[in-house]
Formats: sequence, C-alpha cells, structure tokens
Amino acid sequence: MKKTLTTLALASALVLTTAAFAGNGPRGDMNGPSMLLNERVIERLALTDDQQDRIGELIAVHRSQHQQGERKTVAKQEREAMDALMAEPEFDEAAARALLSAGTERRLEGIKLQHELAQVLTSEQREQLEKMRKRHKGKRRQDGDRRDERRNSNDE
Repeated sequence: MKKTLTTLALASALVLTTAAFAGNGPRGDMNGPSMLLNERVIERLALTDDQQDRIGELIAVHRSQHQQGERKTVAKQEREAMDALMAEPEFDEAAARALLSAGTERRLEGIKLQHELAQVLTSEQREQLEKMRKRHKGKRRQDGDRRDERRNSNDE
C-alpha cells in the first residue's frame, strides 16, 4: 500500500514538473532562449525587427504554456518525490524511471523551442550564434578554473 502511494505521489509530482519546467533554462544561459533577446546578441547577430518580434512571440508562447511561477513548488515536489524514493527500503525502478522521464520531457520541450528559434535565424546568424556560445562556454570554463585555483591557494 505504501509503495503504491509513493508511486502515485511521484507520478503526480512528475506531471506537474514536466508542465512547469519544460525547456526553461537558467536566465543568462547562452543556451537559453532568452539570450536571443539580449541587446548585445541582437546587435552581434544583426537581427531584424521582424526576427526580434518572432523570437519574442515564440518565447512568450512557450512561457505562457509553462508557468514559471510554479517552478519553486514543482522543484520542491520533485525533491520530495526523490527523497521518498530514496527512503524506501527497496529500490522502485518504475518510480525512478518516471523521474527520469519527466526530465526527458523537459529537455524535449526545450529542444523544440530551440529549433523553432533557430528557424527564425539565417544560416549565417546560426553560425555566428554557435561561435558566440562556444566562446561563452570557454569563458565559463576559464572562470571555473580560476575559482578552483583561488580555492586551492586558500586551502594551503
């Protein structure tokens, strides 16, 4: 009985998690959809007004379908579901797969939005955007290395 209740709780949390988080990356992420509305990105890609409008519309529709205000509640429910799974004396593979499935659905929604946004750009703009993302990723990696070096020097 307890296992059934746990599985039902996990399943309901997963449905809410998928709906609330689908495709919403962290703000400022060079892989997130909102980065295309950043003034510097608009300038570097030379986006037309029509492109900017279309991108804004796609993001607005996506956000309206996936209420961001629910994120904290859903994240809490997801953590509680994971805690419940870990507290069980025996591993519930079906519940674990359901948790993984919710994550997969969120990623799929994000990939769909990224694809729609990419279709608004010209091939040259897509190439430039990819270069910008790679450069940004390299900078983040360097910043992480510097933090590690500072941390290690403070430990000595």
